[in-house]
Amino acid sequence: MPDTILRTTSREAFKVAASMLDATSRMTLGNVRHSLEGLRYASHGAHALLEGGLVPAVDSMVTMNEQVVQSVTRALRGEDGWRDALGETVGRVRSGARFARLVDGWGKELFGSATFAGEVVLAEDEHFRLVYIPPAEGVTEQPVAIFHAGGAIPYGDRIFRLLPEINFYDRFRERGLGVYAMELRGDRHQANCGRLTMDALVDATAHLSSLAREHAGAKKLVLEGYCGHGTQALVYLAAMPEDAAQKFAAFVTFVSPIDGSKCDALASAVQVTPDRLLELNMSVWGAFGGYVPGESTQLGIDMPLKAVFYKTPLGYFSMGWQRTDLGAIERFADLGAAQKRDLAGTYWVSPDNARRFPIPVDLSRFTVRLFKQGLGRRGELPWSYRGRPLSLADVVEKTRFPLLGFYGGKDAVVPDKTAHALVTLFGPRYTHVVHPEAGHISYVLSPDMWAPKGKRVFAPNPIDLLLAKLAA
Repeated sequence: MPDTILRTTSREAFKVAASMLDATSRMTLGNVRHSLEGLRYASHGAHALLEGGLVPAVDSMVTMNEQVVQSVTRALRGEDGWRDALGETVGRVRSGARFARLVDGWGKELFGSATFAGEVVLAEDEHFRLVYIPPAEGVTEQPVAIFHAGGAIPYGDRIFRLLPEINFYDRFRERGLGVYAMELRGDRHQANCGRLTMDALVDATAHLSSLAREHAGAKKLVLEGYCGHGTQALVYLAAMPEDAAQKFAAFVTFVSPIDGSKCDALASAVQVTPDRLLELNMSVWGAFGGYVPGESTQLGIDMPLKAVFYKTPLGYFSMGWQRTDLGAIERFADLGAAQKRDLAGTYWVSPDNARRFPIPVDLSRFTVRLFKQGLGRRGELPWSYRGRPLSLADVVEKTRFPLLGFYGGKDAVVPDKTAHALVTLFGPRYTHVVHPEAGHISYVLSPDMWAPKGKRVFAPNPIDLLLAKLAA
């Protein structure tokens, strides 16, 4: 009997010791792991700031000094007069000093200024408006219309209306396709960004696309999403595949990060950030405003893309230093087409515009998960709709329309491999196109590449391919 009691007591003592050792090990090793995560995060951030901030800053100063020295050298050799040498340097300094004012003034005025003859607002809700933009006058109208899926993307969706002569919607209009544009009602205040959730976005997409479907009549309606709008549209498709199947004849994406974990530069920045830090930031931002501040979104993009320097005062001065043509312009009316494009484009990715169009916390959480976890093997999305897990497998099973994805071979932000999962999931229903000369925003900024003929054109042309798919 005493032996039995002793053995039982010993077993219990060993169990207690094992539990204590396990708890101690978990706590100690867990702290070590968290420390390593913090170290990895700090190291990645320091390297990104070095490569994207300090190095280009020093390089720009070296370049500016070299240009001054070259100007003086030409004058000493008699190749240029001293008046010319001094005038060149003074012109560069003047252009550099006023570049930021031009961007925040004329650039802001120009950005998103495209309007179209006959466009009309069909509906509005708390966050979005639905605008119908008819085909251009004098072209043959196609029996097809585009539903441009809305949402929230860094620096805002006004990029698609960049300028009257350079915008996204004209490419469809000039081919006879009307556009139903689901757009934010305005900036963070007008669009109530702090209250926009993924569930609300899915519901709004369903409601506004129903209105577009009714307005389009007998026309085939195509769901289209550019960059983050495309991935947000995927959530709608996975949440409501039957609804989408009744409305849409095709789904088209442009440079959308379908599996964000494959977007090397941006994904690496998210993946080295500790989960606890991410969730802490989301909780704080959720409590104060409901959206991720524009400065945080901007830094999160600029650091991995090595673009931090170009948003600083010295960065703006450096860009203006190289644009002596802007230094001599005194009136808005004197701006040329290329100058308007550059000023509007620079304002688009500016700190001021980032503050105007922040990302709602709920949409940011989805994006972080997409870039950190990616898609599951069967197309599982790292998200749920009203508590229901979402998977692209439901889209495969419950829809029959074709899908097309267009990517740029020179896109440093979203490489085309991010959409390879769609090849596996949808097979021949999905058409994957890489345009070698295109960058991330080329489909908006390069209208000439949409032309039927030329040295640098999109081949195949996205609209030609879409119309052929719909006619098949």
